[in-house]
Amino acid sequence: MELRPGAIGAMTDEYEKALTELQFVLKSITDEKFLKEDISKEEDFKSIRNIMLHIIRSGYIYSDYVRKKFGDEIISKKTEVNSLENCLSELEKMFLYHVKTFENKWQVSDEDLSKTYIKTSWKTYDLEGIVEHAIVHILRHRLQIEKLLKSR
Repeated sequence: MELRPGAIGAMTDEYEKALTELQFVLKSITDEKFLKEDISKEEDFKSIRNIMLHIIRSGYIYSDYVRKKFGDEIISKKTEVNSLENCLSELEKMFLYHVKTFENKWQVSDEDLSKTYIKTSWKTYDLEGIVEHAIVHILRHRLQIEKLLKSR
């Protein structure tokens, strides 16, 4: 794993670590478990596939909010996940999009981190906060998947 400079770099390293842990869990299951649906759950969470689609789409959304704030190009993504292999590939693409979002921002000062506000459709974050949210989002859903696998 590459160690990136600055606070944004350190958070991106933690994001990558969280994704690596998630990939480890995913690589331990079959496509059948990946696709198995639980009809009692809401759409985003009724299968591991749906949880992963939610994670990937959210990852792009977080990066897009940052890109919009800095006037950077937003690349429209219509992501679908149909197999475990495809999911792992799409997860990697989403992370690379995050890295490209921050590639010229690694050395953002602590002051700029805290005074750069990003308004999302659900809350306003400072720059550090939205990246932290992205990391915790991965951790939270990895735990959800682990619990789901134990209950099957």
